[in-house]
Amino acid sequence: MYDKNTFANSLKSLLEKRGMTQRALAEKLGTTEVTVSRYTSGNRTPNVETTVAIAEVLGVSLDQLVGYEPPAAPRPSPDVTILLSCYAKASAADRSVLWSLMDRYMTTEQHIVIETMQKAEQAAAI
Repeated sequence: MYDKNTFANSLKSLLEKRGMTQRALAEKLGTTEVTVSRYTSGNRTPNVETTVAIAEVLGVSLDQLVGYEPPAAPRPSPDVTILLSCYAKASAADRSVLWSLMDRYMTTEQHIVIETMQKAEQAAAI
């Protein structure tokens, strides 16, 4: 969840890491040092446009600036990792066999994707 104090601390830290003063940031943003001071103290939060401008000046992503860490993507289970590794090594003919085995588990949309991929592979082979 967003926390303006996290933003304030992140902004202070980024300014320190870059050796940039609040005054220098204010000048680049076209605002006052007092406004930037309010951002770094957590007494004020910038609007979206200003937040984007701050991120650009500091050369960071918005996630870094606001202190947001997205949840880690779930890792596939070991069996799925092994399947993917083996599939990547399989010939086009073997892949076709694998897809025919998986046929009954796929949705109509998934069938369309696979058929399109197979047609593209066949066209590339010609």
